[in-house]
Amino acid sequence: MKTLRTIVLLLTVAALVFGLVACGSTVDTESAADSVVYRTLEEIQESGTVNIGVFSDKNPFGYVDENGDYQGYDVYFAERIGKDLGVDINYVSTEAANRVEYLETGKVDIVLANFTVTDERAEKVDFALPYMNVALGVVSPEDAVIEDLADLEEDDEVIVISGTTAETYLTENNPEIKLQKYDTYANAKNALENGNAAAWANDNTEVIAFALQNIGYTVGIPELGSQDTIAPAVSKGNESLLNWLNDEIVSLGEENFFHKDYEKTLIDTYGKEYEDSLVVEGGGLVSDKGTIKIAASPVPHAEILAEAAKLLAKEGWTLEITEFEDYVQPNLVVESGEFDANYFQHIPYLDNFNEENDTHLVNAGGVHYEPIGIYPGTKSSLEELKDGDTIAIPNDTTNEARALLLLEANDIITLKDGAGLTATVLDIAENPKNLKFKELEAAQVARAKDEVALVVVNGNYAMEAGYKIAKDAIAYETSDSEAASTYVNIIAVEKGHENDAGIKALVKVLKSDEIRKFITDTYDGAVVPYTGK
Repeated sequence: MKTLRTIVLLLTVAALVFGLVACGSTVDTESAADSVVYRTLEEIQESGTVNIGVFSDKNPFGYVDENGDYQGYDVYFAERIGKDLGVDINYVSTEAANRVEYLETGKVDIVLANFTVTDERAEKVDFALPYMNVALGVVSPEDAVIEDLADLEEDDEVIVISGTTAETYLTENNPEIKLQKYDTYANAKNALENGNAAAWANDNTEVIAFALQNIGYTVGIPELGSQDTIAPAVSKGNESLLNWLNDEIVSLGEENFFHKDYEKTLIDTYGKEYEDSLVVEGGGLVSDKGTIKIAASPVPHAEILAEAAKLLAKEGWTLEITEFEDYVQPNLVVESGEFDANYFQHIPYLDNFNEENDTHLVNAGGVHYEPIGIYPGTKSSLEELKDGDTIAIPNDTTNEARALLLLEANDIITLKDGAGLTATVLDIAENPKNLKFKELEAAQVARAKDEVALVVVNGNYAMEAGYKIAKDAIAYETSDSEAASTYVNIIAVEKGHENDAGIKALVKVLKSDEIRKFITDTYDGAVVPYTGK
């Protein structure tokens, strides 16, 4: 690597104004305020120097070695940029919190400092094509490993570096977690080593490197949130430099430059196994990995899938969602191979369907749980029930049992001993009010509310009918009920396909923190994220 270049002093706006005034010229202050801060590609080449912001303390991405030379993955790329531009490089030491500022003020022409692409940042700077994949990770002492954010105690704190995606992610998705914020990588590292906090959240590439280089630490959460990318950034509106960088990245991809960069600067830290997952060649964020065809109930399943599709797209998958109104066709189209998966049912229903229809579907992963509830029909409370009233319930085996168990839990009926999750109306042992039960296909139950005293409705169909569980339900399954641990809604696939790449990617996204937050924020308790397998 080349040694530190002599810093090229740039005339400031103030100096320019002073010179104009000294010459007797007038200054249009409005025009000065609106003037651009960046240098165009032509201006950089004419000057003979490009100013590139890099980290000076983030080994192995950007750091200064014992000889005072800049080294690392980002610096290796910067050296090639300087060579192909035909100019010298002035390296400007940058911290995470001032990367945007340095571009907004024109202090640097390009930032190559492990800069993760986000929508918020893209409003202030222009990102070129990516050259690396990244996600967030969490490192903690190996004698108190944090493997899930739920492992954190109430008073535990997590270290973050100000201005990083880790800070933004935890602030938005886990505001209850207390954060210790530091301005530099070195200070954050020292804080963890001094035991100031329970864990450190940062780009997973950085926490993995830290754990490998420091005995006694483990990356308990190697991937938090969705996969993002790292890219060069330039000042907003600097199209000439941005276009040149994009062309450069595409051209470098033809020679596998970034794999060479990895092997030169990162392989000693991460080994060969991480190379293909981290390196992005030619700006190809993701290759087209294919289409996943999935059958789903409209609410909430298709809505959740629509949110998941956005995350899958970042990984190169297209999720094609088809809505079905019944509980039969979604299984048949997966069994036939017409669809790759479905999302509408729980395991007991799946098991029963397989047995009755000689199908071969299996559970690929649980996503959420929907409490079944008792809702008003012509009566608005359990106390209003009169002798001979009718209650509408689902007619399929598993959901009928759930409905009857819920009625029993609320002292409306008593079931025979052992009836449990296979109960039908024939298992009612005591029915003090001589209630009648109208057994309907699950999708039709809520529509019968004007004809019966009460309806017992599945969560998704309750939402379609406009019910809100916290406001409208007379009673519903509690989180500690037998049903809650049994009736988890799953991704179902044909046996033998549960480990297909697309299915594994789908399940992983559906169990991500982003989707859990979406479910919690959207459905007001009517849909509950499932944290098991």
